[in-house]
Amino acid sequence: MKKTILTALALLLCTMADAQITTTPDGTLLEGMEYCSKGMVPDYATGQISRFEQTGIVAHVVNDGRKFYIQDPITHYRKGVWMEGELSDDGTQVVFHTPQVFTTEQGVTYYLYRMAQKGQSLAVDPTATDLIFSYADGTLTQTDGGYLSICNAEGRTTSYVEYGITIRPIGEQTLCPPADARHQTYQMSYETEGAPQSKTVDVAFSGSDVFIANPTGAKDSWIHGTLDGDRLTCPNGQFLGADEQMGRYVWLQAAEGSVEIITIPGFGEWPVNNIKLTEAEAVVFAYDAATRSFSCDNLFLVNAGRDALGEQYADFDKVRLVPYDEQPAVPADPQVVSWSGIIEGFGFGLFAINMPAADVDGHYINQDNMYYNVFIDGQQLVTPDGQTDIPYNYTDG
Repeated sequence: MKKTILTALALLLCTMADAQITTTPDGTLLEGMEYCSKGMVPDYATGQISRFEQTGIVAHVVNDGRKFYIQDPITHYRKGVWMEGELSDDGTQVVFHTPQVFTTEQGVTYYLYRMAQKGQSLAVDPTATDLIFSYADGTLTQTDGGYLSICNAEGRTTSYVEYGITIRPIGEQTLCPPADARHQTYQMSYETEGAPQSKTVDVAFSGSDVFIANPTGAKDSWIHGTLDGDRLTCPNGQFLGADEQMGRYVWLQAAEGSVEIITIPGFGEWPVNNIKLTEAEAVVFAYDAATRSFSCDNLFLVNAGRDALGEQYADFDKVRLVPYDEQPAVPADPQVVSWSGIIEGFGFGLFAINMPAADVDGHYINQDNMYYNVFIDGQQLVTPDGQTDIPYNYTDG
């Protein structure tokens, strides 16, 4: 029986698994789509399988009138790969044939497979490999009852699994400054997990309406508030749009508590999250008209969740916003925090550097105007995209 199943899987791979799709397909990219699912993911720290139920994932879906494409349908293992499905003639159903090529790592090719529950485990059923969705009112709803997983060529799951998938319009709109709003750059100082931070943000004014650019840096995302005398009131729970770096839709949430760092013998320092949402009606800033500055002593989050603490969030405590007047400055010296040397067996080393976004007198410097150079044994480091003057907030992914 096992030989028969493996032969059937091999036939499926030969007839149905085309090349990996990594470029955005032609067609209409559906805007404002939310991915919701249940699933499982391996926890390599414990060796166990963690289960989850999630909403608010930013979904990237393309419809060309004949086919649908979903990017990264396994949301906890993002590779920028598109899964291809066929739209029925009557436009009410989308069928994703599996297996489809997902990725190749260390010479092993992995596939997206529909799996079925067999007793207490999951297995590929060669007679039922289609992932089927209904399509109505702009919403894709999985109806086949199967499980989508990343598997090797033999159909053995990697334990990355999602099921009960729904992809639907988010149904909420962001508030953005009007075209005639007056913009000013502000310095935002705050604490996150107890550590002081500082950055510049855009603040827009239009009558009594004030718009603070999302401090996570998400594009076209603003915290809206109403200025009345010495108070700026920002409604709690307001929708802030998509944060592509998180891969989530985010909301403004009032919160309380903190992340404490405790020391566990044998394990070192460990964060303990005591943050929880509050039912406050608004996040309120005090306003000083003389200095045009704002302050908020209460914790708030940019939270990847509508009404519950998200799997991802950014926390902002003791926030101060003051108009920023940029001046020529000499950056403070960087500090080497750690250096591992070359790690045996890997051929590379790791080092950490603390680079204050401040000048020699402790005054804030706009990070957008800072860069650094790295020299190793006298040779200047070049980033994978060819930069030697490395922007302060540079990341290679």
